Amino acid sequence: MSEEKLLEVTNLKQHFQTGRHSIVKAVDGITFDIKRGETFGLVGESGCGKSTTGRTIIRLYDATDGSVKFAGEDVHGKKSRSELKKFNRKMQMIFQDPYASLNPRMTVKEIISEGLDIHGLVANDEERTKRVQDLLETVGLNKEHATRYPHEFSGGQRQRIGIARALAVEPEFIIADEPISALDVSIQAQVVNLLKKLQKEHDLTYLFIAHDLSMVKYISDRIGVMYFGKMVELADSEELYKNPVHPYTKSLLSAIPLPDPDYERNRKRIIYDPNNHDTSEEPEFREIRPNHWVLCTTKEFEAYKEELNN
Repeated sequence: MSEEKLLEVTNLKQHFQTGRHSIVKAVDGITFDIKRGETFGLVGESGCGKSTTGRTIIRLYDATDGSVKFAGEDVHGKKSRSELKKFNRKMQMIFQDPYASLNPRMTVKEIISEGLDIHGLVANDEERTKRVQDLLETVGLNKEHATRYPHEFSGGQRQRIGIARALAVEPEFIIADEPISALDVSIQAQVVNLLKKLQKEHDLTYLFIAHDLSMVKYISDRIGVMYFGKMVELADSEELYKNPVHPYTKSLLSAIPLPDPDYERNRKRIIYDPNNHDTSEEPEFREIRPNHWVLCTTKEFEAYKEELNN
């Protein structure tokens, strides 16, 4: 993993108007970066803003405020069609629902080759067919699958098709938006292992969005925890699991089941109370240990530091 920052997100906000006087702050001022070759895990419960973050980064939504820089270039600045096309080739997305993200009227070959045609990466149909077949084999499917339609595949196979479609244009960065949540548990590990294998082979950088902390730990180098549009904690994967600081992170970790009957019998869930916070000042993102950041007030910061040192 390089020390070069491939993606830099600064004070990103995504607010939606839901009525004449009502605004939902889906993403409310989050800051983080992703290094080249890294997998950055973004976790939190449903509705916390993690998927909206991914969609705003890739420009499916225009940001309300803040900045997103990819390889030093402003993602949300004004861009010509050719600049947008170049950007879209570098950054791709794997969607949560493998059933809804594939056009049922298109064959697998048409789905995967769409990006190849848009970006002019193949010269003729023979080259296109060869490229699609190679991509199918890369993601663990057969080249004969190219002539079939999405409804002929299982959920896990459809997600592999979605991964092949993302890989087709040879991107540098992939946003995986809960790519395993719609799949059977037995298939989830296969898809995650495939993503890890592809990362090594194609020098990819991932933003891996999920609510399953145990799977995120397995694939991620660093993890950011989101709660109601805010980033509440960010640390290396091992550090976050061994030394969680924010009460919400502790709550998420306490919910992870382990294959140990004795542990499960005595496991105590930590219930997060969002009202149990110091309100004397606005919380800030503070570095409590090297590369370990927590959203807290000065008073909470001192209390968390004392807790870590004991």
